[in-house]
Amino acid sequence: MMIKMGNMPEYECVSQSGPQHQALFEYRCLACGEVVTAAARSKKEAKQEVARVMLHRLASKGHSVPAPFGLAVPATSFHEAGVTVGSPADTRSYVALLKELCEEYHLAGVQYELVGDTGPPHLRHFTMRARLGQHERLATSTTKKAARQLAAEKLYTYLRENLARVTKDFNEDEALARAHDKAMERYQDPCDEYPRRPDLGQKIADYHLGLASRLDPETKEAAVALLERERAREPHSPERIVAALSEALHLELSYGELARATGAELAVLQLAGTAPDLAFAGDDRAAAAAEALDYVHYALAHDVAPPALGP
Repeated sequence: MMIKMGNMPEYECVSQSGPQHQALFEYRCLACGEVVTAAARSKKEAKQEVARVMLHRLASKGHSVPAPFGLAVPATSFHEAGVTVGSPADTRSYVALLKELCEEYHLAGVQYELVGDTGPPHLRHFTMRARLGQHERLATSTTKKAARQLAAEKLYTYLRENLARVTKDFNEDEALARAHDKAMERYQDPCDEYPRRPDLGQKIADYHLGLASRLDPETKEAAVALLERERAREPHSPERIVAALSEALHLELSYGELARATGAELAVLQLAGTAPDLAFAGDDRAAAAAEALDYVHYALAHDVAPPALGP
């Protein structure tokens, strides 16, 4: 529509709020001199919502907007030109609340099921079912995650209203705090189930520095000396050198194979603990090991300050 008008809309993510597991993103859209904003629990959904709001705004200003967006906009939670319209968005995770409710009162776990998937590829609508025993609720949204949250909200609200005598002492704030603590446990205190934790603050642009930024001076110095000794040995073996360096740097090394379209096998070497874990491929194991060796040598050659540790 905008191309026909000789213009293009401008989108911008203006804010992100809430904890990591239930972040709320707010997008702003500028088109034809109009500015609107909208918020949702994912960037994709927030951008879709702000585009929908803009279409309704342009329709109200007399622009030719195709149906159904030319209809009157329903009351929703969005912001227009900095002014809040409607009620503020609810950032509570009803999936987490429902799970905590079930655990506190020893109820069976909630079952979620995708029961509908309709619409064109650019405007899918997903219908999710939340079921607990004989009780179930359905909800539809433009993403599976949002539909799941809406279905959980409906079921949770029903249980709180109809089981008030049982759940009257259920504290939502405490339940959300417990859910958040449980979610963060997988990123703290390594255990058998979660031996390594991803760095939630690591940027994709810094992935190539992941190993270098985690090497203390002593370990790095020992690895450099080991690399020099191993390269001086004959015959030269990338597999042997990578194995020795992996042990010195406390990395987990494993080999595998992938089938090519031609039918030939591609050798794959996986390094775990490089932050993020990496895989290197070659025609054979020696070639894959040589690729991994180049990466480790690159990491040892860079001086990157380790991240600051918390208290």
